[in-house]
Amino acid sequence: MDPLTVGLQAAGLGMQIFGAFGASSKAHEAAGINIGIAGDEQQINEQKRMQMEMSARRQQMEVMRNAQRARAQGTAAAVNQGANLGSGLQGGLAQINDQGNFNLQGINNNLAIGENIFGINNDISNKKMQLANVQADQATDTALMSLGGSMVSNAGTIGSIAKFAGGKVPGMGFGGPYV
Repeated sequence: MDPLTVGLQAAGLGMQIFGAFGASSKAHEAAGINIGIAGDEQQINEQKRMQMEMSARRQQMEVMRNAQRARAQGTAAAVNQGANLGSGLQGGLAQINDQGNFNLQGINNNLAIGENIFGINNDISNKKMQLANVQADQATDTALMSLGGSMVSNAGTIGSIAKFAGGKVPGMGFGGPYV
């Protein structure tokens, strides 16, 4: 094989090696970016969860205030009418209390559903980070596989380069001079 062909094949092999490792490096860089994005999504998710909880607490307080206000108004009306000793007042107060508890239960149920959704979103973000790492490792493995394939397909060229170098460089002894 002539030196020009050997040189071109060596350059091609070098470019394949360089490209494989460059692609692997970029895959790891992309994985780092994806992990950063997933981390930012988790932070946003946490802020939304805190906002939801704060809103639920405000709604709970409003329900309790409304129930207190309704009890006070009912009691005042019963006293003004002289009916504060009858069972009607107690029934009205119980109904107000039940309605307040029903409203609080609805808020608590919605809060629990929201907490579940935020937990699932957090799990998705964690899985995105794991996937980014797996994809980066996969890119490295693909680059190594490509490199191995290039070495197998260019074994003759590599051998010729070694023979050529052995014949031209004193003391290298890779099988004697280039023939």
